[in-house]
Amino acid sequence: MMNLPPDPARTRPTAQPASLPRLREPRIFNKRSRQRFAQDRTRAMIAHLGREPSYPERIVISRVIAVEWELRRLDAKMDAGEELSGHAMRARLAAENRLRLDLQALGLQPIATPEPAAPDLRRILAEQAARARQDGCQTGDGA
Repeated sequence: MMNLPPDPARTRPTAQPASLPRLREPRIFNKRSRQRFAQDRTRAMIAHLGREPSYPERIVISRVIAVEWELRRLDAKMDAGEELSGHAMRARLAAENRLRLDLQALGLQPIATPEPAAPDLRRILAEQAARARQDGCQTGDGA
């Protein structure tokens, strides 16, 4: 038997970049693990926003967490070899779409680094006027 390299399409990355927080996945799905999951995800999403969320954003965050929990629960069932019914599969697909839309509403972009403050118009005009005066003084004296 030949040793072939693993198929890249079937392997999952095992290490996350150091800059990203580790996403915790529940091993069992009970009330306590759901509470821990919700606390962890809430903290991570608020940190991603970079500010205190508004009331509507809190609603979207709680929806995202609930939908993600349900998706992970269904994924665990499928990983355990349980076959989902047609209704459960359609509900899962709808939940994936709902999660995508809720994350878009919340903002998928990474936290923006603040741009350096742009110079104000008054300062730019004052510098141009000073340069014009210098140029005028240098050329005006030679007459």
